[in-house]
Amino acid sequence: MSQYGASNMGSISGTKKFGASTGFVDGGMGSTHFNQTHTSVVGSQQTTANLKGKLSALQEMINQLNEELNFHKKEVSILKSEKETLESVLTVKTQDVRKTLTNELFRVEEGMKRHYAHQKAENSRLQQQVTTLKGEKTALEQQMLSLQRRIAELEDQIGNDED
Repeated sequence: MSQYGASNMGSISGTKKFGASTGFVDGGMGSTHFNQTHTSVVGSQQTTANLKGKLSALQEMINQLNEELNFHKKEVSILKSEKETLESVLTVKTQDVRKTLTNELFRVEEGMKRHYAHQKAENSRLQQQVTTLKGEKTALEQQMLSLQRRIAELEDQIGNDED
């Protein structure tokens, strides 16, 4: 607004110069009336021109703001589209990772079940061997006791025979 106010002041001072150049400065007959009439006509034309200038400046500003608004709307639209694309990509990737992890978990669980069953069978086999070995040990201990008794009997017989 100060931009237009400054040009308005220059225009008014221009009218005084115009009035001064007409030669009626000395206060000749009708000079005051001519200057006032001329000033009011020129002033109203300048006011109209200033209003038109202000309106065109405002219209230009509105146009620029509309262009800027449209640019930002397009930018927001693009960003929303990119966001939706990223969300769908992330959803697909999340589903892929979930599927991969589920398959891996299933595979590991199946492997553990197999190994558990194998280990259980191995433990059972080893337990049977331990039981068998304990039985054999007991049998050997009994044979050893029996042989020790027999040796003791034989020693007694030999000892008695020598007497």
